[in-house]
Amino acid sequence: MDIVRLGPEDAERFLALRKAMFDAEALNFRGAAEDDAAIGLAAWRERLARDHVYAVVQGDDWIAVGGLTRLAGRKLDHKGLVWGMYALPAARGTGAAVRILDQLETAARDLGLRQLQLTLMADNARARRVYERHGYVLYAIEPDAVRRDDANHLDEALMWKRL
Repeated sequence: MDIVRLGPEDAERFLALRKAMFDAEALNFRGAAEDDAAIGLAAWRERLARDHVYAVVQGDDWIAVGGLTRLAGRKLDHKGLVWGMYALPAARGTGAAVRILDQLETAARDLGLRQLQLTLMADNARARRVYERHGYVLYAIEPDAVRRDDANHLDEALMWKRL
């Protein structure tokens, strides 16, 4: 398995993987393919140029992805947000997600960040275990954080790690 940093030229392939992720496991993520489409390809290219986004590659396939963005503002720019973490079902348990997290933490340290934050659906026990093994600590559960449909909402777990 290799790991590569994605750039603006990877935006269409990255969005295709995210769409497949949302289509297959919509309830595991706060976002939706419709949200990604509304942002637009140009904005995604800018985000891939600005943020640190990595893919674990096996052969020609991206089997896991994840990103890091630095929070903006004089009082918040010591923190980073880990976002978009996803491993294909066949890649789970292979260490691909850990490779992404290691790379994101290296990038965060290179940026001088002091802590990382992330969110996940509160009932996603498998992902939570991966993050806990990597040193992330649960600090809150936000009830009804993500709308599932007009009548149902899902709780979101908030985790952090000091670097």
